[in-house]
This record gives sequence, C-alpha cells and structure tokens, in this order.
Amino acid sequence: MKARDVMSSPVITVRSDTPVPAAAALLVSHGFTAAPVVDRHGELVGIVTEADLVRGRVTPEGWPAAYGAEASVATAMTLAPICFRPEDDVAAVVELMLDLGVRSVPIVDDGRLVGIVSRRDVLRTVARRGLDPEAWRPGSGRAVT
Repeated sequence: MKARDVMSSPVITVRSDTPVPAAAALLVSHGFTAAPVVDRHGELVGIVTEADLVRGRVTPEGWPAAYGAEASVATAMTLAPICFRPEDDVAAVVELMLDLGVRSVPIVDDGRLVGIVSRRDVLRTVARRGLDPEAWRPGSGRAVT
C-alpha cells in the first residue's frame, strides 16, 4: 500500500504570515492536528502543529507569554518537515510517525504538496480492513475497500 492510498487531498494549508489565532482556529474547525505551511507559490516550507501553536502561549497566571497575540505561524512552525512521496510505502510512513511521535506527514511530488498522511488517515484504513493481516497482503484479493 502506498502513501497516496491513504493520504488526504487536497490539503488545507496556511502561510507563514498567518496569525497564530487564525491557524489555531483552522485546525480546531477542521479537527486537524497539523497544517502544512506553504509559500506564495504553494511550495512546502514547514508544518505547524497543535503543540507548536500552544507552546509558549499558555502560561501560569501572572507570567508573561513568550509570544504576543500578533505572532504569526512563522514564529511557531517547524521548518523543513519530514516528507514522503506518494509512491512511498505507507508502512515506512507509519514507522516514522510512530518512532518520532509525529502525527502528520506531508506528501510531496516534485516539490509540490499533494497530500498529507495523518495517524487518523492510517487508522481509518485499519478500521476498513480490520485486523486480518491477509487483507493487507498485496494480491490477496481479500482487501476491503
């Protein structure tokens, strides 16, 4: 099974100049845990996660926040995120996600963002195919789609 078989596409993205509250609202409204960050040409430049948007912004009462309300995604995003290609084996994607504790991985084809694989995308596939290992074997003819 390939990354393209489980990825979500099209992808909802943000730009680095998007205000943090707007990016947070986008994630909340769509139920996403991360959003790829693209430049004005649609090229992937980073990824911003729920954790990135919360970090340094929620502090104990009386403590100053690390970032002001006017902060943009550029102050929070992870630059040069780990990416995969649509033809990469989804098992490699899942292995990396689990090993590194990553919840979402952008899928890039010739430098262009074409999708994203999240843990939920993979879990949806597991739910459809059940736990029968034969259903995952290529050519078994038993895969449920």
